[in-house]
Amino acid sequence: MCYGPNVNAAAILLASQGNVPVAATAGLMSALLGSPVSTGFVARAHERLAEVLAAANFDQAMIAALRAESVLCADESPVNLVANVDGDGEPTSGDPHVVAVRTPEARLVWYKDISSRSSPALAGLGVFNAWPGILVRDDYVGWHQFDAHLAGVQQCCSHLMRHLQGVLDLDTQVQKWAAQAQQALRDAADLVDAAKKTHTPIDVVALAKARLKYDRSVRVGISINLSRPWPKGNHPGLVLARRLQKKAKQVWLFTTNPTVPWTNNGSEQALRGPKRHQAVSGYWQTTITLSRFCRVRSYLVSAANHGLSAIEAIHTALIGKPWLPLPAT
Repeated sequence: MCYGPNVNAAAILLASQGNVPVAATAGLMSALLGSPVSTGFVARAHERLAEVLAAANFDQAMIAALRAESVLCADESPVNLVANVDGDGEPTSGDPHVVAVRTPEARLVWYKDISSRSSPALAGLGVFNAWPGILVRDDYVGWHQFDAHLAGVQQCCSHLMRHLQGVLDLDTQVQKWAAQAQQALRDAADLVDAAKKTHTPIDVVALAKARLKYDRSVRVGISINLSRPWPKGNHPGLVLARRLQKKAKQVWLFTTNPTVPWTNNGSEQALRGPKRHQAVSGYWQTTITLSRFCRVRSYLVSAANHGLSAIEAIHTALIGKPWLPLPAT
């Protein structure tokens, strides 16, 4: 049986963007069309689009476009594979992850599978090596390798707020410095948002007060936890307060550059797509199917953010004219 472009597109959308497993997609399409649709057809439709994008060097175009940006956000998440094998079917080691690299406004969103959460694997993305922009990220050590040549780093303040809350929950009276640090960051974020909305300069006096509150609370956090007992190592409050003091410039960068978001929530939200897909199916079969998923997902999401409907993006790709990202000028 021969299927038209709309049926191919439907198979791709259900299995990729709709996060419906291949077998369920085939069953659903068979019921809707009144004609049998095999799981092989569904899998092949998705594979065919991934192959077209690979032949058009979609990933390379995405890397070039991302490297032309001045600000990028990045995060990673673990994924499950039935068989962790390479393209030749040979077993590989590691802990597979999916990385999401995106522009702050989600104009470009790139998903890429990596073999592990290691520094070499992150460097292998090819985006951040000698890239001179500003990176919005959490404080995972694997990202530190890029800091020397970056124009700046913005620590994800949402992560910091959660860490502060964790310390505060240990003892709401003794660790109240953590609540004060949280409030200082909220105050700063409100000031930045107000300046953006009104297109006016940020209130430097109010910002200085917020920064003073932050600095004082962090110093308190260090002093009260310096000798506080903990079953193993230093008290979490001391560890966090020292980190906030040492990396204050990375925490407060968003107050000096309006193009820099104060959190990395956008990257976490981008990763919800792969997480939802995994929640439904429970896994990917191999690194090959995971890589295909990432490429197709990147294409559909980024094309949509450039005004192309999913159907249009799939159709143009299947006739050999896929949308490709271009470096910003």
